[in-house]
Amino acid sequence: MGIKNLTEAEEKEFYRLVEKMNGKEPDKKQNVKVNKPQISEGYFYISNGIIAESIWTNDHLDEARWELGNIFFTEEEAKFAREKRKVEVELKRYAKEHNDEKTTDNCHVVMNTGTKEIDISSYWVLQVAGATCFSNREIANDAIEEVGKDRILKYIFGVESEGEE
Repeated sequence: MGIKNLTEAEEKEFYRLVEKMNGKEPDKKQNVKVNKPQISEGYFYISNGIIAESIWTNDHLDEARWELGNIFFTEEEAKFAREKRKVEVELKRYAKEHNDEKTTDNCHVVMNTGTKEIDISSYWVLQVAGATCFSNREIANDAIEEVGKDRILKYIFGVESEGEE
């Protein structure tokens, strides 16, 4: 056994790691779209509906918030996430209170990406992951009216409605 058993690529990686251990190679930057905060970096999170601020220390609270997707680099991102969650909850509660157990058309609120308009789609054999399911179109339409088309467009689909600037 020895280094001779490694492929050329493995041998290069081995020597690179040895140099890194000896401090000759700096850490590579995170090459991901979702970065964790760095130690001592400030971040925002939602606690009991309130936007709170903290400093990342990599402790169990930070890790728990990260795991739940409750870490935001700006206060605006945290406020948006809180409002999005409110809209999701309102839709789910409306469905739970009004759905008819006898009728299951599996209706979902959808957005036409071409027109940026809300519509209702019915998949009688499919349920969409993460989407609120309404038992019929009438209940889905009533939910849209109750929760607000503009709020659904903005917070669920990330689109500003025509009436907003």
